[in-house]
Amino acid sequence: MPAYNEERYIRPTLESVMQAKKIFEKKYKEKVEVIVVDNNSTDKTAEIAISNGCKVVTYAKHNLAAVRNAGAKAATAEYIAFVDSDSSIIPENTFINIYNNLANEKIFGGGSLILPDKFNSFFGFFGFGLVDTLMFNFFAVIGRTSAVLIYLRRSDFEESEGFDETFWALEDRDFSKKMKKMAKAKKQKILHLRKPVIVCTRKNKLLSFSKMVSLFLKILKKDAVKKEEVVHGFMYDFDKLR
Repeated sequence: MPAYNEERYIRPTLESVMQAKKIFEKKYKEKVEVIVVDNNSTDKTAEIAISNGCKVVTYAKHNLAAVRNAGAKAATAEYIAFVDSDSSIIPENTFINIYNNLANEKIFGGGSLILPDKFNSFFGFFGFGLVDTLMFNFFAVIGRTSAVLIYLRRSDFEESEGFDETFWALEDRDFSKKMKKMAKAKKQKILHLRKPVIVCTRKNKLLSFSKMVSLFLKILKKDAVKKEEVVHGFMYDFDKLR
């Protein structure tokens, strides 16, 4: 889990992760290692993670792709899963399903669908209204891509050379596309988990609809996600954008 100044939001995520961890370990007698990559936070993010039994890795550079890579490098398990830290609530059987899926040699890995913690409107933006949430999940299933949660084998992650650190945003979507290509080459399939991850809509609550749309349109321009000056504020200083 990459985390930067998430003391207000990380607890629900950790609670759900630890509950899924407990259920998995009871069933399979194997250990789940939970790693939080503290991305140079100035609050109590690391302290909260440690108090919840997490392994904390510190990484200074504010680049989510690099932060995710640092977490994977610190992991010791055969299987790896990535999930966002800001109140992304995973289902209780998440680790059981990941374990069972990756035990099947026909499955390369996958991700999950999403469900907002609150629908802001019938037609919102970027997955937080009823219509666009359905569209996001539809294209995730059809395109076999994912965000928020991604899982695969360590050997395949190392072969992929990890997340592309030239991306300052949407690095998870880029990586899931890389997974899709690798799976096709290996004649395996991408399989998303059946139950969605509940995602936090805090950013939509902070900004007006028009300002949120304007920000996303800037980020979605060609190669914008590879320009730090375009996306840094959105990813790391969001409160200052209000």
